[in-house]
Amino acid sequence: MFELTSFKIKKLHGYKTYDLKFEDNILIIVGENGAGKTTVLRILHYFLSAQWSILAKFNFDSITAVINGKKYVVKNSDLVATFDFSDRNILMHFPSSARRRFLEMAENHNINEIPLSELEILCNRYDIPFHMIIRELNYFDESGIKKINKKVNQEYQEIRKLLSDIQILYLPTYRRIEQELNTIFRGIDDDDLRHKKRLIHSRDKCNSIELVEFGMKDVERSIESMLNGLKEFARESLNSLTLGYLGDVVEEKYSEVDFSQIKSASDETIKNILGRIEKKILSDNSKAHLFDIIGKVKTGGEINEHAKVICHYFIKLLNFQQELEAKELSITQFCEVCNSYMEDKTFEYTSSSFSFSIVSVNTEKDKHFITLDQLSSGEKQIVSLFSQLYLTEKNNYLVLIDEPELSLSVPWQRKFLMNVKNGGFCAGLIAVTHSPFIYDNELGEYAHGLGEFLEE
Repeated sequence: MFELTSFKIKKLHGYKTYDLKFEDNILIIVGENGAGKTTVLRILHYFLSAQWSILAKFNFDSITAVINGKKYVVKNSDLVATFDFSDRNILMHFPSSARRRFLEMAENHNINEIPLSELEILCNRYDIPFHMIIRELNYFDESGIKKINKKVNQEYQEIRKLLSDIQILYLPTYRRIEQELNTIFRGIDDDDLRHKKRLIHSRDKCNSIELVEFGMKDVERSIESMLNGLKEFARESLNSLTLGYLGDVVEEKYSEVDFSQIKSASDETIKNILGRIEKKILSDNSKAHLFDIIGKVKTGGEINEHAKVICHYFIKLLNFQQELEAKELSITQFCEVCNSYMEDKTFEYTSSSFSFSIVSVNTEKDKHFITLDQLSSGEKQIVSLFSQLYLTEKNNYLVLIDEPELSLSVPWQRKFLMNVKNGGFCAGLIAVTHSPFIYDNELGEYAHGLGEFLEE
């Protein structure tokens, strides 16, 4: 359980104090461009994702957060003393990206507890001799940099552990992306950035994901991964049923079959199950014969031994179908929510073949398929976010969005955050906006002007 009730930034830029209040882990902050709402959201994000070295670069006196009823205080002076290494000479003769990665590891571990495997990866990636890293480690430890504020470090580790139960999903605005690339992609060289179109950067160390670009490659990979997982589950389940079938026949378990499940099953469900069975195992004629037998059972017809054997095995297939449908719920809901934004196309998931497609809606009889790359910018924004929420099989997202109205039409703005909030994956929602349409819905009660939180 995670409950954020207040977040106070004292003397931001040296003179502004904001005391944010939350209800149900939800807050919509309203303000014009230049009001400072993005800065407040960024500070909140870096705090909740425990990115102390980045937070140390902001100008404020202290942060006080109340989480799960407990007050946590973070002082800027402590952050700078403990986590800000920007003015130190450690690893200065190494590539800047290697230096940043090393300092990240130092921030997350005591010096003598950094895993050798991580050091080896660092050395191999940047072609650094292992003995040079060890030498720098010794200097780093002896210099006492990590010992400056051991108590503070322990307290911050407690906050980090508390926040590890939630998954942060942060969406900055397009105009912030270019300014923040060096921050967001701290461990990647400029050359790597030019050659790697990374759409999502996940910080495993702080349980945070920053969705910084609405490209479709990651969406394709998420869909493919989901489909492959469903196929593998179906294959293993059906193999298990086949292997257990002979034993059931020998022990005559079919004689005690309960027909109630079959009688309550719809024809569509029965056809879907039969459709999953390959033709080399069961021909179309055999499937039609099975369908007829099951139909007679449903209508109360005569049930002989042959029908009992078939129904016993088919009930196992029905149970498999129910388990599969539960696993398919994520991709079916993903298609449903995306389709609510589409006017001339539909997202289709075909359960019998474990396939996904986008079909253009037109008057022609033949279906016209399109790709994710052919979607509009607004559609890509919608699809990218919801793929992350629905297709990653995580259910405890705290979603932070900067200006969600960008690239969205007014009707879309009215329902976008509601779709996020009402998803079973959402543990909280915090957004900043200057559009009144974003909260022209049930979120209106959570909307407040930034000035309301400004203390005199």
